[in-house]
Amino acid sequence: MYFQLNAENLVSFLASLPEMQSHFSSFQNLGVTEITDGNMNYAFVVSNLDNPEESVFCKQSPPHIKVLGEEWPLTRQRMTAEIEALSFQAKVSPSTAPKIYYQSEVLSILILENLQGYNIFRDELIKGHYFANFAEHMASYLAATLFFSSDFGQSVAQKKALIAKSENSDMCMISEDFIFTYPFEHHAMNDYNPALSQGSIDMIQRDSEVRAQVAQMKYLFTTSKQALLHGDLHTGSIMLNQERTYVIDAEFAFAGPIGFDVGALVANLYLSYFSHVGQGTAESEKYSEWLLQQVEALWDGFETKFTQYWCEYDEFADKPFMGKDLTGDSHGKFRTLFLQEVFRDTLGFAACKIIRRILGIAKVADFMQFEDETFRAKLETQALTFAKMLLLNRGSIKSFIDVNKAIHH
Repeated sequence: MYFQLNAENLVSFLASLPEMQSHFSSFQNLGVTEITDGNMNYAFVVSNLDNPEESVFCKQSPPHIKVLGEEWPLTRQRMTAEIEALSFQAKVSPSTAPKIYYQSEVLSILILENLQGYNIFRDELIKGHYFANFAEHMASYLAATLFFSSDFGQSVAQKKALIAKSENSDMCMISEDFIFTYPFEHHAMNDYNPALSQGSIDMIQRDSEVRAQVAQMKYLFTTSKQALLHGDLHTGSIMLNQERTYVIDAEFAFAGPIGFDVGALVANLYLSYFSHVGQGTAESEKYSEWLLQQVEALWDGFETKFTQYWCEYDEFADKPFMGKDLTGDSHGKFRTLFLQEVFRDTLGFAACKIIRRILGIAKVADFMQFEDETFRAKLETQALTFAKMLLLNRGSIKSFIDVNKAIHH
């Protein structure tokens, strides 16, 4: 039976779990710290004050949006979807998945490894820190999770079962509204920088071609079931240090188009790029170029690893997706065509994600760190112009090398 965990009852709840008996040497002096920056869920870190290495991260979904209260009901299906996504991630990309100590769909709770010694990637980007392994780690994560949950990496029966378990309609509806609808129609839920010109807003909201192309991306989002997605893969959903990278917070997980996850991460790297290049120092210029290199390396690594998994799977599969290859090159041609389509989708979804972070309600700290609204508006206009270019030209752009050349002009 569901009940709400809080700082007062959490310790006794942990003490009642056999899984925690072997994790904590004692329950007599546990400290509970609530993490308050999340909008949807309750989150706590519980540590043994006598032995701080003994700690866990607890996350629970209430039957409403946490920050808005009970008058904003929301099903707890989002935690069921997150449990499914994290369990799948642990199977196919274990190096990026926090350890699961306990999970309960009845209580909508996950008890996970507390990632001590790791920092939120967005915070590190704002500070201008470099991570040599980021692109490789995230390319591997994307390729593994997206390939092995696709029609190319599992049987038809497995795919149908995965889609059924990953149903997350409430969270998908939130994404549909706040990513693909509200930012493009001057909705009351939007939040504009007062210094952002009406012309910059209108070049998105009052351009019929932009609106039509966004509708195309929304339709793809709502109808495509290509793979199991994280669903909210921004730089705040990644924790890392120089050796290892973790992907967290998959409460928006659902079966959807592959390009959505890749595009979301790419969009946030470009938002970080604009925040740095606009500062105009030698170091910010150097760092902005590093960010562009990460975009190229991320896509190249993803494409290479996805193709590698596909080739290996087809070699040993009883029934490859295409069936028998009588010419010897049919499979290769289809893989190329499919990944070209994913690339186009990636550009389109990245554009939508950039725009929603500027015209919609959910801002990013990369831009909000600047108190000067006029300066921020300059960055926002640059990012909106870039996003519009990506969206309208995604059919003719061939690579991120071409994108990054265009971003300089």
